[in-house]
Amino acid sequence: MVPKFDLHVHTVYSDGSTTLEAVLEEARSRGLEAVAVTDHGPGLSVGAEAPRFLQLSSEVRRMRDENGFKILSGVESNINPWGVLDLGEEVREKLDLVTAGVHYLDSRDCKTQAREYLRAVREALRHRSFKILVHPLYYNKSLLPWIPREELEEFTEELAEAGVAVEVNSKYRAPDKEFLQECLRRGVKLSIGTDAHHAQEIGAVDWQLSLLRRLGAGREDLVLDFL
Repeated sequence: MVPKFDLHVHTVYSDGSTTLEAVLEEARSRGLEAVAVTDHGPGLSVGAEAPRFLQLSSEVRRMRDENGFKILSGVESNINPWGVLDLGEEVREKLDLVTAGVHYLDSRDCKTQAREYLRAVREALRHRSFKILVHPLYYNKSLLPWIPREELEEFTEELAEAGVAVEVNSKYRAPDKEFLQECLRRGVKLSIGTDAHHAQEIGAVDWQLSLLRRLGAGREDLVLDFL
């Protein structure tokens, strides 16, 4: 059975419209096992600065203790072209979950974008600095058609070796089924994220649950129990 959770939610700490209290309320009403607040890091214009993440961590910990619900503090960190995250290690260590994704690429050519994307993420994987790759292989559109099969297999193996999970993201309907199948073959854990910016989007994961069931994924293939 595939567990129901949402590990990609934005709040008023960055560019979302939802308070932490509303996140908890929506997660419970949707029947989620867990929810993570993963606001943007300071590398994006809409992102929060480091002190705000310390405040976020403290508030989420208090809410978890008071309510007994698995609500996690986190960040959606930006991966720059050199594979460096936009939030320092000393702050990341205070958070329950570090997710990361690529938000800016220099090239406009899809083939070059795919090459730049893989280079940045591969560098980040070497640092072992994050747990979940969000909206994977996506930059305005799926980059998978411009990635050779052999390179896709090598990249998936690197994810497995680094212990980094791959998000199934409903906002962008990413990644492609082919990549998810490769992840399951190679033991890469999968995550579920809505990329919610508004309360009504939190926990709306029917698309992910349906897709994962069709792929034959089970609870053991999901990252939730390994956080």
